Amino acid sequence: MQDAIDDKNRLPQPFDETSWSKALKPAAQALWRWHLSLKMPSMEAMVGAGRQVFFEEESARAEAGQSLRVVPEPVAEAAYAVCRAHKLPLALLAEQVKASARFTGAIQFDSYTELQEFVQQWAGAHARLLARLAGQTGSWQLPAIDELARAYFLTGRLIYLPDDLARDRLFIPLDEMRHASVSMEQLRDGTIDEAMKRLFWKQTVRIRDAFAQGQNLAKDLSGWQRRVFKRWWLGGLYVLADFERRQYDVWSKPVVFSPVKRLQVRIQALVGKTSFR
Repeated sequence: MQDAIDDKNRLPQPFDETSWSKALKPAAQALWRWHLSLKMPSMEAMVGAGRQVFFEEESARAEAGQSLRVVPEPVAEAAYAVCRAHKLPLALLAEQVKASARFTGAIQFDSYTELQEFVQQWAGAHARLLARLAGQTGSWQLPAIDELARAYFLTGRLIYLPDDLARDRLFIPLDEMRHASVSMEQLRDGTIDEAMKRLFWKQTVRIRDAFAQGQNLAKDLSGWQRRVFKRWWLGGLYVLADFERRQYDVWSKPVVFSPVKRLQVRIQALVGKTSFR
């Protein structure tokens, strides 16, 4: 969910390095560094090559475990080493490389289907790697993992909407904006009217459903994994509820996840409460 990872009060990365056992923490760190480095891929080597061809070549190199031009060598080597040690598919690293081509220019999606394809390739591939690292390798678990990845990613994109727009990035389908009669200028200005509320309501319903579908993964977890999962699942719902409580206003002040809120989520995870209303 988070972009500003150095600000402790901003939204944390789902299932980040703080969520893992001591034995798995270095591996999780390496996979997160790979993922985050691709949000700002190095383009110095893309001279005279088309973007699509360049990233397809880079993706093939990642799947073969070779050095890359878009990821720093120490980051790539560490991620490859984790995949070899834990028998994780390099193809899931390669998928993220291919998706990272989007971050080299303006980002828009004509339809939810197009957005969904990107989210699966970008966030879904990363989530599947983290799940495999945690020992969750069943094919029946993949739908829940993918839904969770989608829920966290899209929640973050709503919370950081003004920041994304400032970088010419939009993760709300254009056809849904047209249907709701919401313009790009209105989004940039943060003018919240009934049309914008309807647009955001549709996004939150979709995300809430994804969280609900992702909860199915919990039944396969035990011990520390279940405890961590519950905190993150509730935390994601908390952020989404906060977005709704403020009537979708992320322009007047940023959404933060303060120590008080974190404590509240921990307590609610212990007592089993799942509502923040």
